[in-house]
Amino acid sequence: MENYNHTTTDFILLGQFPPFSLGLFLFTLTFPTFLMALTGNLCMVLLILLDAQLHTPMYFLLSQLSLMDLIYIRTTVPKMASGFLCGNKSISFIGSGVQIFFFVTLAGSEGLLLMSMAYDR
Repeated sequence: MENYNHTTTDFILLGQFPPFSLGLFLFTLTFPTFLMALTGNLCMVLLILLDAQLHTPMYFLLSQLSLMDLIYIRTTVPKMASGFLCGNKSISFIGSGVQIFFFVTLAGSEGLLLMSMAYDR
C-alpha cells in the first residue's frame, strides 16, 4: 500500500464542491446571477450619479448601499464559482482571513448604512 500523506497550510473545503458535472451546472447558475447583480448595482449607482434630480440624501445612501453590495458579492462569489468550475477544494489561510474580514466589515457597514437610512426617513 502506498502512503498518500500530504502536508498543506491551506484550508481544505470538504463537502463544499460537488463532482465536475454538477459543479459545471452550478457554475452556469451562479455566474450569470453574479453578473446580473453586478450590472444591476452598477446601473443603480450610475443612474443616481448622472440624474441631477436624484441628488438627495436618500438616493445618496441608496447609491452607497449599491456600492457596498457590489463589493459584498465580490468577496465570496468568485471563489465559489471558481471552485465549482475547477474543483479546487482549498483556500489559503491569508485568502480565508481576507475574505472573512471583508465579509464581516461590510456586514457591519451595511447595518450602519441601513440605520442611517432609517434615521433619514
